[in-house]
Amino acid sequence: MQRLYQHSVCHRLLRWQLRLLSTVARSNEDGVDLLPKMPFFSHIPTPYGGPSASDILKRRKVYLPTCLGPFYTHPLNLVEGKMQYLFDENGRRYLDAFGGIATVSCGHCHPDVVEAIVNQTRLLQHTTVLYLNHAVVDFAEALAAKLPGELKAVFFTNSGTEANELALMIARLYTGCHDIISIRNGYHGNATSTMAATAQFFHKFNVVQTGIHHALNPDPYRGVFGSDGVKYANDVQEIIDYGTCGHVAGFIAEAIQGVGGVIELAPDYLPAVYSIIKKSRRTLYSR
Repeated sequence: MQRLYQHSVCHRLLRWQLRLLSTVARSNEDGVDLLPKMPFFSHIPTPYGGPSASDILKRRKVYLPTCLGPFYTHPLNLVEGKMQYLFDENGRRYLDAFGGIATVSCGHCHPDVVEAIVNQTRLLQHTTVLYLNHAVVDFAEALAAKLPGELKAVFFTNSGTEANELALMIARLYTGCHDIISIRNGYHGNATSTMAATAQFFHKFNVVQTGIHHALNPDPYRGVFGSDGVKYANDVQEIIDYGTCGHVAGFIAEAIQGVGGVIELAPDYLPAVYSIIKKSRRTLYSR
């Protein structure tokens, strides 16, 4: 019944999309703009005098690797950002619902963030942990104050890939085990261990990737068990029982899969997996 319902929903959604595209096509022929009007915003972008989108795209193909190519035939040339908005080379405003791959959490060019960056840059741009600087400790202390329990030590990294690589290495060193369980359709980075934990072919290369086992994706919409999180968790237990020595270094998962399509995991899945991993006296890493 659930499969029939999902098929029906997909069919209705497809028909709605086709009707919408047809309506937009007709409106374009008639010169009618169906795009919703943006709310008033007082910021006026600085007139752009840089290279055109076509020129940038041409130079990108020469000086940047092909793996960093844009996902669009005609990519936007974004030249300025302010709060929740982005502006292209023609001054057209866009509502940014992407947040720079979910990394611009305070909006673009937030005045408080800009002020903090400028003030610090005027004083000191870079040093190392070999010497003292109060700003590093201030930040670590403020961050630790928001962490639960005994999580009070902070290790700063430059990216999510580095953070996840560190977590996987610590789990393996601490437990003495090598095997890690991840979830299909998950994304965790593009270095050695994180690429292995990632389960999407377009983010993986043909290099040696060992010690990672991918469990069923607990997708409540398209998954084989629907929204039954406990059934998906049973697959984790079976991997431990039949695919490892009986112990694993840890389990890594996104609470909500991002690159895989913004998929919220099935209800009760993570608590059930936590219990399974805890029984094996190993570590759980969720991000």
